[in-house]
Amino acid sequence: MPPDANPAWNEVFFFPLRLPPICDEIQLAILSGSKVLATATLHLSQISCAGAEIEEGTPGFLPCFGPAFLPFYGPRPDSARTPSTDTGVAYRGRVLLELSTHMETPDGHQRGVLAPEDIAQHHLPRHLFGLCGIFYSATMVPAGPELLRFELSLGNYGDIGDVTCKPTSSVTPHGCPLFDGERDVGCRGDRKVGCSDVPWDARCPLDTGNRYHYLPWYGDKPVVAVTSSWEDSSHRWDVLNLLGALCRRLVSTRG
Repeated sequence: MPPDANPAWNEVFFFPLRLPPICDEIQLAILSGSKVLATATLHLSQISCAGAEIEEGTPGFLPCFGPAFLPFYGPRPDSARTPSTDTGVAYRGRVLLELSTHMETPDGHQRGVLAPEDIAQHHLPRHLFGLCGIFYSATMVPAGPELLRFELSLGNYGDIGDVTCKPTSSVTPHGCPLFDGERDVGCRGDRKVGCSDVPWDARCPLDTGNRYHYLPWYGDKPVVAVTSSWEDSSHRWDVLNLLGALCRRLVSTRG
């Protein structure tokens, strides 16, 4: 991977594919040396169709995708300092790529360079998008004395660990997980005791409740919002939403 935040490869790779495929996934990875920075998955069942034998036969189509942006996810950059078992929770970037299938005998080539006239140009006007989220409840959260909070992000926008975007109100306030059914042990007299002031064993009796932990939001529901800027591809979204609504209508009226 080039040492640049916006690398441009403009290369083409060839690999054999047997149809019908044994596996449904095509795994892609962004590497820096031998280190995997991020991964993405293309499901063949979503980008191809084998067809159906109806009357004269409905033809299917070979695997194809794009040219479009494919998002990649991986571990957070600071995962070395804060180890986590979740390896694909952070947005790490996107790749503009195209996948096409040809029914030809491979000639042994595995790699090539795209001609200048074949390079996709993606210079659509950008548009601001707003995303708002309301958290009504959080149950079955991990037990422990650590404070928890939720983050809402769209790409790099809203990620509190990303310094390339302006900060937004994308995280909920910290909350202390409580055991379901426990009494209000967070108060001592007229003084409200914080999460770290009460021993963890005293706050979690194991003989009451439904034996899971939750965040005590009660009547105050956290609201987060993220403002982001992306290419305006509404001409594609409008058609896709129209086709999706039409398919759901046909399925509902069919029964």
